[in-house]
Amino acid sequence: MPNLTRLGLPGDEQSWAALGFTVTDGGFRIGHVECTLGAAAWGFDEIQAAPDELGVPYLDSTAEGNTQELAAHPNGVTIVDHVVYWVPELDAAVTNLDAVLGIPPRRRFFPRGPEGPEMAFYRVGEPFIEVVGSGLDPALVGVAFLTPDLDAAVAAVRAAGGPLGDPKPAVQGGRIASVWRGHLNWGIAFMEPKPKA
Repeated sequence: MPNLTRLGLPGDEQSWAALGFTVTDGGFRIGHVECTLGAAAWGFDEIQAAPDELGVPYLDSTAEGNTQELAAHPNGVTIVDHVVYWVPELDAAVTNLDAVLGIPPRRRFFPRGPEGPEMAFYRVGEPFIEVVGSGLDPALVGVAFLTPDLDAAVAAVRAAGGPLGDPKPAVQGGRIASVWRGHLNWGIAFMEPKPKA
């Protein structure tokens, strides 16, 4: 199974430090994902076809592997929950992703009801790719981070000067708090999983 191991994020060190991340040398690690700052991009530990058709800049693996040390972040984030990938047309995107990743989506449905966009979900290691048929050019447009304690994460982000909204119920269960859109003009959220039954 392919794993998302590299994720490019827009913005600079100061912008991400304000969200409670420990940033060194232009990046940080979250679980098994090495994040580099500057532009939205991604990279996987294995692919089955050239990623050009996906329309997203590709981060090649470095010879040393993950270069960032795994550090505890003041915001408590432990995992990249999912990345949001907008595509012009879902059928073509699923065909291309299936070819590149070598796996089909785990699910494909209308999570917000028939009026909302159809989405496909690929498990790529710790995170999911949330593929959204948007009618727009292909792009990574956002990321959600998982934290075991959302209230503590919100407090840490606000203490660091980050613009984070109040927690609210998430569509998929649990709770979510979103970074104000103007901070990086990119979708960023912190999520807390729903309690186990």
